[in-house]
Amino acid sequence: MCTTVLLDLRLVDSIDVELQIPTGNPLYESYYKQVDPAYTGRVGASEAALFLKKSGLSDIILGKIWDLADPEGKGFLDKQGFYVALRLVACAQSGHEVTLSNLNLNMPPPKFHDTSSPLMVTPPSAEAHWAVRVEEKAKFDGIFESLLPISGLLSGDKVKPVLMNSKLPLDVLGRVWDLSDIDKDGHLDRDEFAVAMHLVYRALEKEPVPSALPPSLIPPSKRKKTVFPGAVPVLPASPPPKDSLRSTPSHGSVSSLNSTGSLSPKHSIKQTQPTVNWVVPVADKMRFDEIFLKTDLDLDGYVSGQEVKEIFMHSGLTQNLLAHIWALADTRQTGKLSKDQFALAMYFIQQKVSKGIDPPQVLSPDMVPPSERGTPIPDSSSSLGSGEFTGVKELDDISQEIAQLQREKYSLEQDIREKEEAIRQKTNEVQELQNDLDRETSSLQELEAQKQDAQDRLDEMDQQKAKLRDMLSDVRQKCQDETQMISSLKTQIQSQESDLKSQEDDLNRAKSELNRLQQEETQLEQSIQAGKVQLETIIKSLKSTQDEINQARSKLSQLHESHQEAQRSLEQYDEVLDGAHGASLTNLAELSEGVSLTERGGFGAMVKVE
Repeated sequence: MCTTVLLDLRLVDSIDVELQIPTGNPLYESYYKQVDPAYTGRVGASEAALFLKKSGLSDIILGKIWDLADPEGKGFLDKQGFYVALRLVACAQSGHEVTLSNLNLNMPPPKFHDTSSPLMVTPPSAEAHWAVRVEEKAKFDGIFESLLPISGLLSGDKVKPVLMNSKLPLDVLGRVWDLSDIDKDGHLDRDEFAVAMHLVYRALEKEPVPSALPPSLIPPSKRKKTVFPGAVPVLPASPPPKDSLRSTPSHGSVSSLNSTGSLSPKHSIKQTQPTVNWVVPVADKMRFDEIFLKTDLDLDGYVSGQEVKEIFMHSGLTQNLLAHIWALADTRQTGKLSKDQFALAMYFIQQKVSKGIDPPQVLSPDMVPPSERGTPIPDSSSSLGSGEFTGVKELDDISQEIAQLQREKYSLEQDIREKEEAIRQKTNEVQELQNDLDRETSSLQELEAQKQDAQDRLDEMDQQKAKLRDMLSDVRQKCQDETQMISSLKTQIQSQESDLKSQEDDLNRAKSELNRLQQEETQLEQSIQAGKVQLETIIKSLKSTQDEINQARSKLSQLHESHQEAQRSLEQYDEVLDGAHGASLTNLAELSEGVSLTERGGFGAMVKVE
């Protein structure tokens, strides 16, 4: 996160970014009026922080927003910077990454909750619910306990195998670790582990891992911790031991003896010294003062090591370097830092983080806080007076006794510091050995668990192997049956192919016969058509012939009648010839004429018919 912030700051310093800030937006104007009702053109850090906290965003995100809106470290925001902060709040609330490149995206305006508490120790009601469900938390707690936490914490070595089992990309797992290690101590407690597992399960469901931890995912136990705007949000290294910022016992001041032999109090008149500029810029000093006021919870004008521990740890500097910076800033060796001393310590941290400049071994005159320059810095070695002689025996004895006590006190303090340092080193060594032992024990337990798991898997594989052998025998028998069936099917196929071939030949012959018959049918149809024409002609001829036959039959019947008439006439004639020889010739002549006429008429008709 620190790299991103530094890059954004450098971009702001080197590029004149023309952003589409809605200066005429009534909503933005109303927000600005709330923080700058007199329209002075300046919004102080405290006013801006109180207002921006109403957005419900985490203090880490608000700190990043402040750094981007105030890239020059002026300690206040002008109207343009305040609008930038509002747009960045809208980015964060819309789920976008808080960067200057996203300011021109289309997004809904920022939303702020009305609350009377400037330092919201609890999130808004919309964020009071933890996204990790109860049943998920119970499951994750079981996994957490199975990893054998030490003092309620899991190291990265113990969590790594669990995360690696998800098969997610390493960059995704790294982001999951960074988000879940909320207090940046290099370990995960029970709630942080639940957040990590929740993010892993969501990632396995193809949900993207957010760039910043949403407020709904921050465990309730972590929501009271704040990181004030202005602190450098860097990925931390391992936390320093609790006594790394431990104060050194202060040396008491002893009244000095003046040259006249009388006891005098401390000098109340400060000696004039030449004016020396302070290395801490005014803008940075104002910003550090804002952080100091929010860190000084007991309002005693000083911050202890415990109060600034979290801010120092977020710088990501090593333990030894942070202890050295603390020793440089604690010029009075009181175990606490005043406002100017705190600003000096934050200046050294900022120089190291942003520019890579190491803090000095000793303070130069321009590094000493102005409030410390009028009073000499107590030095144990210089405060050991040798006891000046005044000529008054009693005073000389007291002076010598005081000097002797101071020397003994300094010697004892030196011994105490050396022994404390030795104890601290031994404690660190013991702790490291204990950590190594815990790691080795955990590794051994993991190896034993893996061994048992491997043995179980081996037994299971043996059972599977036996089952596979049985299955292989069954498959081989089935293969033989299938081979025989295939052979019989091939024989049937060959027989069917020969039958099919003969049937095809018969079909071809039938087709040829069909073609021939179709040709004959065509010829017959043509013959039938011609026969029909001839038949019609024959029918017509037959009809005319039938008519002629009918006429002939009619004439024939007439002839038949004539024949009968003639027959009768012949019979009559015969009778006449036979029985009436005495008839007259006249009757005979008439009879003859009738017969002849009859015969003539019949033959004439026959001739006509023919």
